[in-house]
Amino acid sequence: MNKIKTPDEALSEMETYYAPPPPKNGSIIGVDCHPDTFTAAETKGSNPYDLKTISTLVDVSLDTFLSWVAKKFTHKDIFLMEAGGNSFEIYRRLTDLGLRACVLESAHVGKHAKTYADNDKIASLRIASVYLGTRAPAVWVPDSATIQRRELLHLYQRSVVADTQATNALKGYLNQYTLRLKKRPAHAERTEAWVKFQREWSELQLSLLDDHFQQVRRAKIRRADMQRLILTEVVKNDQMLALMGLLGIGKINAFALIATIGDVRRFSCAKKLAAYLGLNPGSRDSGTQKRIKVGAGKRGRKDMRNLLLQGAHAVLRMGRNSDLGKWGWKLFARKGHRNIAVVAVARKLSTQVWHLLMGNKPTMLESNKSRSAKFKVMLIGIGKKRREEIDLIGPLDTLVEQLNLRLQACDCSTWGCHPKPRQAESA
Repeated sequence: MNKIKTPDEALSEMETYYAPPPPKNGSIIGVDCHPDTFTAAETKGSNPYDLKTISTLVDVSLDTFLSWVAKKFTHKDIFLMEAGGNSFEIYRRLTDLGLRACVLESAHVGKHAKTYADNDKIASLRIASVYLGTRAPAVWVPDSATIQRRELLHLYQRSVVADTQATNALKGYLNQYTLRLKKRPAHAERTEAWVKFQREWSELQLSLLDDHFQQVRRAKIRRADMQRLILTEVVKNDQMLALMGLLGIGKINAFALIATIGDVRRFSCAKKLAAYLGLNPGSRDSGTQKRIKVGAGKRGRKDMRNLLLQGAHAVLRMGRNSDLGKWGWKLFARKGHRNIAVVAVARKLSTQVWHLLMGNKPTMLESNKSRSAKFKVMLIGIGKKRREEIDLIGPLDTLVEQLNLRLQACDCSTWGCHPKPRQAESA
């Protein structure tokens, strides 16, 4: 029988971080950020009821705002912003001036904006009021490298969607004429020639076909370009290469994990990483009778969770080739539902990821042969020209051996041994 967790135990497993306490001798400055204008309200107080407005700055440029900030405030004060498009950039500008700043969860701040009148000045005051009146969740501000990786991951995901949409649009157009591509590649010129040979097409129909095939080819090229950039990043980064040595973690997963997680030290345990990804089970209790088990999903980082679920499916497809695969199939047989086993395997993969990035020795590793096969596919995907640009010159087998030797020489034990960052992310 499963033990029911106490509220404190359940809270400890949540990936939630809160804003620092109000300053005793400093000001609280709420900042409403827009792409081109900024509004700030300087306040003081210990709770929403004694909150007093000291001064305001309304709809000014970034340079004017930063000049005002540098002249008037010190490290004793704290700047608060709602998470948005440029809040991370403003956070970095403020911290570069030696000031304290915090980015609050947008969903938490936004639900308090239910008034009949609202403007930028009211919004900046509301941010300070919400901070003082509630246990406001904060978000971790990624470093520059993590932001760039996330941007690349986002563009790659969009290119995958565009590729799928273009291919499906072509197939849908052909379906109405009882044509199926089957295993023919949609972007190949021979496929286009085959389609045009199947029936008599009007001039307009040929123009539409040309447009469909051009869309497919453009999407394929963009997807390949984004993937090539990702693979180049993976081959340069020891942590990503090490992640590829784990079961169920391929080249895209390895890059996406580092881009999504950022600094793994912000997760004090593996359970918090699983919660961040939405792979932890939940429960809802009410009274003495109502006990509802909440499965994984519909919270956390959906994009990364889906990639880990794909990795878990791959582990289960391999079946008896790994202890994790055997464990997953036994769980499937006991629970009677494949999805339960898939999520459980994905959760174990996230645990292995946390241990590896923290410098601990993982247990669910690929064989040397499988890891070398992953490296070889990655090097092929980069392409010979791009490999030469990053000083990877030589036969593929030699390059694979170099990557394996580099990984063996890497001191993974130091990855999680630095002081924790001041702030951590929940969104």
